[in-house]
Amino acid sequence: MQVLIRLFIEVALHRKGPQDVPASGIVFVLALTAYLAIGAAVLLPSAAGPKALLGQLALDVALLLLVFGGLLAGTGRVGRLRQTLTALLGTGALLSAAALPFVWLAARALGDGGPVPGMELPALVSTTMLFVLLLASLLVTGHILRNAMDWSYAAGVLAAVVYFALSVAMFRRYFPVE
Repeated sequence: MQVLIRLFIEVALHRKGPQDVPASGIVFVLALTAYLAIGAAVLLPSAAGPKALLGQLALDVALLLLVFGGLLAGTGRVGRLRQTLTALLGTGALLSAAALPFVWLAARALGDGGPVPGMELPALVSTTMLFVLLLASLLVTGHILRNAMDWSYAAGVLAAVVYFALSVAMFRRYFPVE
């Protein structure tokens, strides 16, 4: 397991690409399991119950599979599908794990109407760190797409930003914030 974690760290640091990830069904399932487990922990503070949590996880994975699977299939690179998806899931799990303490801190520090009195600094720190991790996620996804699609880095990052915007729109549509 440590070897896989180290590999996903190397991909996130742009030292390796999806082509370096084993094209193994077991590695894919491990990455998917980690992605879902950590994703559930990240979504838990804001989820409106177990059904909503499962729905959000299902939508997240479905979008990832459909969009990136569609991109690869549509450009004739379907042979890279498992490695690319595994790289996206593994690095996504790592970045979500890094975000987890800040998500929970933000949930505690931010009330319904803004920062809880006395928690302004933790609210600022947590939201700043979450923004930094979002930017890192877009860059990592761009790096993975650059390698998988044989695109420029800028094109990969642009595709990551478009995917993020689509994801936000879908989540707002199906899981509106009350």
